[in-house]
Amino acid sequence: GAPASGKSTYVKTHKQEGDLVVDLDLILQAISMEDKSHIANNLLDVAIGVRDYLYKRIEGNTVDSRSIWVIAMLPTRKEREELCNRLGAELIHTDISECMTRAKRDDERENKQLHYKIIENYFSKLEL
Repeated sequence: GAPASGKSTYVKTHKQEGDLVVDLDLILQAISMEDKSHIANNLLDVAIGVRDYLYKRIEGNTVDSRSIWVIAMLPTRKEREELCNRLGAELIHTDISECMTRAKRDDERENKQLHYKIIENYFSKLEL
C-alpha cells in the first residue's frame, strides 16, 4: 500500500503472537539498528536479499506460522498480482484521502509537504 496507508498499524492490530511479518523497512531497521528515518541506502540490497529469502520460505510452505503478513508498496497491478499469486496472499488496499489524513496526524512525519508529495506520486502510478 501507499505511504501512510496504515499498513503497519493494520498488521499490528490483527497479527497474533507467532505470526510472521515481512516488511522491508523493518528488515532494514533490524540489520542497521537505526530508526526508520535514519536508514542509509547502502544496506538496501542486503535487506532485499533477506526479504526474498523469506518470500522463498513462504512459497515453499516452510514457515511455521498461523498467519503471514507482507507489508509492501506495490503501485502497479502487475507487481501486486505477481506477489499475491506467488505467496497465495490476499490484497488489502486503501485510498488517497485516508493516506493524506494519516500523514497529517502522524507526528513522526515532520516534513508534511514532502510526505504529501510522496503519497500523491504513489497514487499517480497506482493501477487498480
